[in-house]
Amino acid sequence: MEDVGGERLRFEVLGLLRAVRGGAEVDLGAAKQRAVLAVLLLARNTPVSRDQIIEAVWGDTPPTSAVNLVQTYVAGLRRALEPRRARRAPAELLTSVGDGYLLRVAAGAVDLDDFERGVVAAGRLRSAGDLVAAADALDDALRLWRGEPLGGIVGLFAEVERDRLVERRLAVQEERAELMLLIGRGAELVGSLTALVGEHPLRERGHGLLMRALCQAGRQAEALAAYRDARRVLIDELGVEPGPELRKLQQAVLAGENPEPEPPTRPMTLPATPEPAPAITPAQLPRASVTLIGRDDELDRLDGLLAAHPDGGLVLVVTGPAGVGKTALALHWAHRVREDFPDGQLYVDLHGYDPNQEPLGAGEVLNRLLRALGVSSADLPVTVEERSALFRTLTADRRTIVMLDNARGSTELLPLLPGPPSCVLVTSRRRLVGLVAHAEARLVELDMLDVDAAVAVVGRVAGRDGTESAALRRLAVLCDGLPLALRIAAARLAVAPSLKVAELVAELDDEHGRLAALGLEDEDSTVRAALDASRRALSPLPARLLALLGLHPGPDVTAHVAAAMARVRLGEAQRALDSLVTANLLSPTETGRYGAHDLVRVYTRTLAAELAPGERHLATSRMLDYYLHCADLADGLLPVGRGSVRVAPEHVPAEVPGFAGSAEAIAWLDAEQGNIIAAAELAAEGGDRAWLVHAWQLPYTLSRFFWLRADRATWLHTTEAALKAATTLGDPEGRFVMLFNLGAALAHFQRMDESLARHREALEVARACGDVNAQARALTTVADILQHLGRADESEASYREALAVSRAAGARWAEASAHHNLGLLQLASRRYDDAKSWLRAAVDMYREVGEQCGESTCHTDLAMVLLESGEQADAVASARTALQVASAAASPYHQAMAHDRLATVFDRQGAPGAIAHWQRALALLTELRAPEADQVRARLARARAAASA
Repeated sequence: MEDVGGERLRFEVLGLLRAVRGGAEVDLGAAKQRAVLAVLLLARNTPVSRDQIIEAVWGDTPPTSAVNLVQTYVAGLRRALEPRRARRAPAELLTSVGDGYLLRVAAGAVDLDDFERGVVAAGRLRSAGDLVAAADALDDALRLWRGEPLGGIVGLFAEVERDRLVERRLAVQEERAELMLLIGRGAELVGSLTALVGEHPLRERGHGLLMRALCQAGRQAEALAAYRDARRVLIDELGVEPGPELRKLQQAVLAGENPEPEPPTRPMTLPATPEPAPAITPAQLPRASVTLIGRDDELDRLDGLLAAHPDGGLVLVVTGPAGVGKTALALHWAHRVREDFPDGQLYVDLHGYDPNQEPLGAGEVLNRLLRALGVSSADLPVTVEERSALFRTLTADRRTIVMLDNARGSTELLPLLPGPPSCVLVTSRRRLVGLVAHAEARLVELDMLDVDAAVAVVGRVAGRDGTESAALRRLAVLCDGLPLALRIAAARLAVAPSLKVAELVAELDDEHGRLAALGLEDEDSTVRAALDASRRALSPLPARLLALLGLHPGPDVTAHVAAAMARVRLGEAQRALDSLVTANLLSPTETGRYGAHDLVRVYTRTLAAELAPGERHLATSRMLDYYLHCADLADGLLPVGRGSVRVAPEHVPAEVPGFAGSAEAIAWLDAEQGNIIAAAELAAEGGDRAWLVHAWQLPYTLSRFFWLRADRATWLHTTEAALKAATTLGDPEGRFVMLFNLGAALAHFQRMDESLARHREALEVARACGDVNAQARALTTVADILQHLGRADESEASYREALAVSRAAGARWAEASAHHNLGLLQLASRRYDDAKSWLRAAVDMYREVGEQCGESTCHTDLAMVLLESGEQADAVASARTALQVASAAASPYHQAMAHDRLATVFDRQGAPGAIAHWQRALALLTELRAPEADQVRARLARARAAASA
């Protein structure tokens, strides 16, 4: 950032808040004016409303003149930051935006930005295996810290942000120590880690790092002493034993083992920061061909356009007919220039011409892009406009290349465009005139290869020399110079060395004639001729599988689903898929997954339509049953309780993926959710009544997965479709489950009236079929929604009815939940004696059914009741019990809630320990990326401010 005189303006927040121009410090004025700058600076390049500034600077007690004071402070900052600006000239750096202000800050003008860039660079180096350079990069980043961040700024906002930045620095210091241990330099760390543990004794990771460093220094006895110190602190301050990692370290030292850390297997990830640029560098470009024949002119044009836009902001559109090699060219060039975009490469296939699925909408594309940039599902905005704004924010000042493959139109692309210095690369069969008009996109148009280039392609893929040059040239002509057709024909020659080029030419000549005679000569007939010729050369199983894959509705396939559809062993299916890859009819998209070009997919659909109706139906049924069976297995391993729906597919697959635990189950659902959703849609539209069971049970198996992923939009969409299928089928169990889930999904969107209506419909279905367990569940959720809507009397009546029904049904978990919620209602009404009775009864029931998380939460709530009723000693005991139960359940979230409640009790008592417990709660919630972290951070900041007052 430069002022009129060309002197660079730099801001520093990693110590005393400063602004420096040309080596001289800028006078930022009084304390409150500096606080206003801190608010604007931490939200740099983003508008901040006047009300937000007032709340940040004065908290809950702003003066009556706060609006005028903010205007005065902003005017003072404008004079300080732009001293050469004429009196009535508009401000350039600190501008008015609506009812607020925006501080424009250039890339690299804030020391915090430099720190984050250093952490990103270290992550890339660690991923590449250069641990020494990664440690050096973190050293350089940490040297930017000059003391306590935001020094000189007071107030709750400053305390909250200061805590956040301190937490960030600690995480980086620990990451740097981890790297030093990995390269065997632990002995150098003993002093610094001892100091770090002394300053932050409640961070278990710090104690573990110190133990490892001592072991590397040959000081095992001191490592065991460090464990004893850690255990004493945790018990004295928090009343808990060390966690499993620390205990595992102690056992390793006692056994005489050297507890070396595992080598890195993934890029380092650190807790989220308030920075708009997370420490994640995506590298999503699919594999590309090393060489690209016949496209030198197009590559030169792309290079020239990039050189003409050194500051970025370039939008490129590679356009041309199907099969001409648009994606191949774009990927080849993107890989070639990736070093020019060190902040990441993003890739999304928009499926604009995919016959097996609808094109991706802008909202879903932004969802994928934001998650690739490190945004958790829970933090994804709801609307396309908000997602687009967040995407632009995260890519601001970052040089990324974004490839959007197979786009259909311009309109859906506009929200996906980042600003400079990023580059966007689009491929499409259309020229996308709208993108040219609105985003000044540059077109790179592809035509068919000339004969010489086409011959070179065939020669390279097929490995044929020039002895058959005449036949090769004729083959190039028959393929019309279309790269896809050329590769398919060349693959045929490659797998059949004895096949002469002239023989293949004669076969293709006949095929062209046959297509013309059938009236099938069109723009894709060249590819069809090559595909038919290649398929006839396949052995029976790959040829049959190619047709069966035309029945598959999803974006890609695996050997497992192929084996289920063809009813063959897994190894046979894998070999058949390998044959199709060799023939250039399929392509590996990632390990174990296979996709095909759009034109090949159209071809497989044509082949599938030629199968006997019985074979089509049976293969489709086996495919649906495969996904239902496997999704049910994965769903059963998720760490979330589920209902009692019985999934019983007719064709249970003989071989399925193995899931060792919830992590592998979630990974499988992540990879297969597109296929499962497509299968459910096919089942709903397939016209077979038996498939309607799949149409609602497949979304049912995904419901808990979507809840864990906080993917509310997909959950809502799939549940609505599943409800239609269950209603059409007339299945009361399906209707109840889908109405219940739909009500839950709607509640996440705060559509509470609609949610209440769906839960009441579910209740009526349960009553009509006499399912008392279902009635108890529905009555409880109806009561939850009524309580949220402020209808306390109705909510209590519904909870009491749920209690009666669950007792009659012997449903102890539902009875415990009803007791728990009735206790919370009494707490809200300050009827503390009644609240204690209900909650204590709920605790006993949770313990009876082994529901530890419910038991812990109930103890946490009971602690609040006891605190409000003045029974402070009992409140402490209840909160400690909540923590013990949560620790036994190995639930970090419930441990954090218990720590938070203990801190609240201690804080209310004025006793020591509140800050320690809030620190522990904050560390756990930050690691989980839970939204409650911000609330705990604010409570911790208030406690620290009170302690220092």
